[in-house]
Amino acid sequence: MAKKRIKRKKKSNRKNRENSSFAPLCALSALIESRGIFQCIHEMVRIPQKEVDYCPTDKLVFVVLGIMSGCEVMSDLNWKLRIDKVLLSAFGYQKCADQSVIQRTLDASTDENINQMESALKTIWDSHSMSLSFLGDAQKAGRVETIDMDLSGMPASKKAEGSEKGYFSGKRNTYGRQLARILVPDTQEIVAECLYPGNVTSCMVFKEMVGKMEHQLSLDTKDKRRLIRLRLDGGFGTDENINYALWRGYHLLAKVFSWKRAKALAKSVDEWVDISPGPDNRLRQAGWVTMLHRYGRKTKQLAIRMSKKKGNGYQYSVLVITDMDADVNTIVDDYDGRSGVPESTFCQDNQGLGMRKRRKKSFVAQQMLVLLNQLAHNLIRWIQIWMIRAMRLLSSQGSWWNPSDDATVEELEEPAIVAETLSSLGMKRMVNQVFCLSGEVTLKKGKVIQINLNPLYPMISRIRTALEALLKPYRINVFLHEI
Repeated sequence: MAKKRIKRKKKSNRKNRENSSFAPLCALSALIESRGIFQCIHEMVRIPQKEVDYCPTDKLVFVVLGIMSGCEVMSDLNWKLRIDKVLLSAFGYQKCADQSVIQRTLDASTDENINQMESALKTIWDSHSMSLSFLGDAQKAGRVETIDMDLSGMPASKKAEGSEKGYFSGKRNTYGRQLARILVPDTQEIVAECLYPGNVTSCMVFKEMVGKMEHQLSLDTKDKRRLIRLRLDGGFGTDENINYALWRGYHLLAKVFSWKRAKALAKSVDEWVDISPGPDNRLRQAGWVTMLHRYGRKTKQLAIRMSKKKGNGYQYSVLVITDMDADVNTIVDDYDGRSGVPESTFCQDNQGLGMRKRRKKSFVAQQMLVLLNQLAHNLIRWIQIWMIRAMRLLSSQGSWWNPSDDATVEELEEPAIVAETLSSLGMKRMVNQVFCLSGEVTLKKGKVIQINLNPLYPMISRIRTALEALLKPYRINVFLHEI
């Protein structure tokens, strides 16, 4: 008797082509998935909430994707992320939770979940941070690396938890919270962040933030801490904080907290020299303090005086330095460089990632949002650095290659030019001009294999070149055709 034939479904190799408003971000999903960045959150964070359609950590991932796709407020998730099924498919999701459901998950977070999230970020940091390689190179070369610390106001409703009247730049009688941040200026990676009540000042959070930095960077010995120089503004520069940092073994470039002491120390300067102008192009002079204030370790102290905006006279400040060989101009330029890094990154996150616009009444929920923003910030920086490294590698090889079947050498930009362009992009431009580009995405078995971008975007050939180089190991092609 003949065997009965069983009809079997043929495996479908059908390719789906659909439009997305975030075609480059869809393509980058393969890179993010291969590095296991979101997997750490799924494995380590356990929010006490019942799972119905999505597990709680999926909703945290939706928040990160929303930040990277330009959602300034939580309700934007419904208008940008939730409607883009192609982007969700690229990251392995069929649909996205409603923003109100995501809000309830954030509200369900506990202090233990904050600790779990910080542990997950630590694991991600150890695997992907560029700063750890910098510290390793510094240790081999005997070089000192700079770390910045700053505090920024986060305005909030008067009824929000932890919302207190405090100092908020340019705003009087404002309620809110304070966000402390530790940053690596060379890579602009966020080492650690922590939320505090609005009436907290910089000097009050210093020791706790130093502890978080030591945990994140594994600075468990004095020999490792000697490789770090803390660059601090006057808000952190109390005697207690300066001595604490010196006793821990750190190098310092810090401004003294008390303006009265600064004025008194400046009287012992024997010679004033002209230095670069200060804010509003006001003239400045600097000189070495001869009658030093005593700290827990040997230091040099540099007084700076600047003409007042109104009336005659000067306003004074004093910098405490542990580098005994540095000259006046080097110290002043180095400290002036601080104003362009921490303040700039706060500004970029506020404008480019909408950090101040996402507000929660619950203090713990707001802290969870801060940590998710930290992950999004670092992930965007890493992608940018990975692109630049891919371009510099190609440039050093001295030859260019033809990565796509339809690409000619004339259609692609030189790697050195592309690397320079990418280096100039801030957080807002990375989101708007790299991630949020519309295009046609080709998926096969749920995986992105090709994207087709609109060639009318400005400098699109440079973005295409960078994406080609970065995504080449994942066999994802990038084309420029009118759709």
